[in-house]
Amino acid sequence: MKHLLLSFSFLLTLQATAQTTFCPNDPPKNPFLADSPWPTYHRNNYAQASTCIPGPLPGDSLRIYAKTEIEGGTSPWVYLTEKYATGERALLYSNSTHVFKLIDNGNEIVTADSQRIDFDPVSSFGWNFLLAKNKVWFTYDPKYDPVRNRYTRLFKLTDADTTDPYSDIVVLDTFSFETLGINRVQSYNLSYEGNIVFGSEADEDSGFATVGILTQDFQVLDTLRYATSPGEIVHHNTFPVDENNSFYIVTTTRMIKFGWDGTDLSKEWEAAYDFINDGPRGSFAEGSGTTPTLMGWGAGNDQLIVVADGHRRNNLVAFWRELPLGWTPRPGMDPHFADSIKIPLAIAANNIFQSIENSPTVRGYELAIAQFNGFLGYDCNNSKGVQKLVWDTTANEFEVAWTQAFINMNGVLTYSEGAGILYGSGKEADCNYYYYGLDWETGDIELRLLLGPEGTFLDDPFYDAGNNNILDEEGNIYFPGGASLVKVEIVQRSTSLIEPSEKERTTIFPNPVRSHFYLPQKVQGIRSLSATDPSGRKFLLEFGPNNRVEAHQLPTGVYFLHVETDHGWDHVSFMKE
Repeated sequence: MKHLLLSFSFLLTLQATAQTTFCPNDPPKNPFLADSPWPTYHRNNYAQASTCIPGPLPGDSLRIYAKTEIEGGTSPWVYLTEKYATGERALLYSNSTHVFKLIDNGNEIVTADSQRIDFDPVSSFGWNFLLAKNKVWFTYDPKYDPVRNRYTRLFKLTDADTTDPYSDIVVLDTFSFETLGINRVQSYNLSYEGNIVFGSEADEDSGFATVGILTQDFQVLDTLRYATSPGEIVHHNTFPVDENNSFYIVTTTRMIKFGWDGTDLSKEWEAAYDFINDGPRGSFAEGSGTTPTLMGWGAGNDQLIVVADGHRRNNLVAFWRELPLGWTPRPGMDPHFADSIKIPLAIAANNIFQSIENSPTVRGYELAIAQFNGFLGYDCNNSKGVQKLVWDTTANEFEVAWTQAFINMNGVLTYSEGAGILYGSGKEADCNYYYYGLDWETGDIELRLLLGPEGTFLDDPFYDAGNNNILDEEGNIYFPGGASLVKVEIVQRSTSLIEPSEKERTTIFPNPVRSHFYLPQKVQGIRSLSATDPSGRKFLLEFGPNNRVEAHQLPTGVYFLHVETDHGWDHVSFMKE
């Protein structure tokens, strides 16, 4: 077992804001999810991947440590359990073969126990799992091989001693989908009644797929078969569940809303949309785009479901969950289609993966989404792009708030409202991984934390293959890497007395730049200046009297200026004409 321990400090300062653990301004909370800061994928039933908890801030003293070489490889999802009697929380990690219960003891992340679930990780693997109350969680083996009498199985797990975080994992029960005659079952969620909602792949021979409801004791409440067209893919993503126990499945050809009234499942509506169009058709590019995310709740508010499609230049697409009064459908589109907008920086890097694979990160009517470079390794000189978009509740359309063309954040982004920062990681042209924090209002880089160098395919602990980033109550971040679990720990919050409004941000003038530009006179103690272009090329810059910086040598284009002073780092983007 390897453990990486690095320490980093940041000198730019912000005053830490008060912490609210359970985020009262969230969408309606599911009372059956574990009582945890991060109990499920994308954090809540709405799949929004945002929290009120303040994450790491500029000026905080931070360190990195990681548990590496986890048997069975990477898990895209990691969750925090409810507290044990000791006050600790465990971290649950489910990869292609195992479920792990990991404990962060403050110095390292250790394995409390593991349970092997799948003995055939090559031909059959699954990562979706559920975390309910009272230390109960569910994971699955998606294997389907009727000739060998192997069908998808769902496992109910708990602790041998639910007061002790280090106790063994035990299997309480197992459910085989053979009893329902259902093909591969890949997607699960937990309803607001505490039931397990599932969706299967399409049965190509019979022309249907199945959704269903199970109790946590594996009693079948109902199933519903719905017709599928030849080649229609219905399982590329999992799905959100709203407070009315409706759930939303995106396929390659439509968005579908299913309803549950406590007795019967029904298909409430479907909206046709070509999610493939001219997009990639490779092994992992299955056309349907991202996991749907719910936006807006409450009477009288816009209530939408948003998804990035699988087109070569991806669109962000919104559908109405309920048609608003007075709504005039878009010409030629289904009435439930609300709007679409080109995602500015999205570009298909290859034919293997979607260029936008990771779901939107939503807070209120604002969202961020990032370019994706795949989960089988990607180049150091990679495709870049993060963008924030906003839903205009008056015009009923999207607009672009900002774009950040200099970095790639390859995992599922997480937004901390308490910090005002969007978090994620990516690889740069120097073949090192970095952890980033972007200002939610501007897209400027607030944090740029060196994680470590690129490794090999089977030993790449900071690899960010579409994984999630979760925050605990203290604002520490955990994210899965390549067969690893990494922690960005806040060692000490900034004690600066500088108010956020007083934080000096570097600006330059003029911008755009022709032959030279100036830094403000308040920027003193300059140690170094450099600029990087979107490909990662670095240009050293010289400065002279009156903070004049020569830029005539730079080719035309956009750049990111890095300013190192006696007080730390700051960054600003500019254009060279």
